[in-house]
Amino acid sequence: MFYAIIPYWYDMEIVNMDKAGRIVIPGAIRKKLKLNEGSKLLIADVKNDLLVMKKINIEELAEQLEKDFKNVNINAVVGKVQNDIKEKIREKHSSIFS
Repeated sequence: MFYAIIPYWYDMEIVNMDKAGRIVIPGAIRKKLKLNEGSKLLIADVKNDLLVMKKINIEELAEQLEKDFKNVNINAVVGKVQNDIKEKIREKHSSIFS
């Protein structure tokens, strides 16, 4: 039933998680994706107990973000976020800040 939603060409294997939350990515998949010690993986909880893992290259990601945010004033964005956080704290704990 679950397998019905996964295309047949996906490599699949059932793995166990240990007490520390670690899982072993099967060797065939590690080889196919060229995953090595230190490889970075993005893990997302999509919905309905579905986790998605994506291999990422930090350097490529940093370059893409630099391009995407080339015309954005990062300091202004950070300042806005900090102000929003402070305001939420003041609202939540109004008795302290009155």
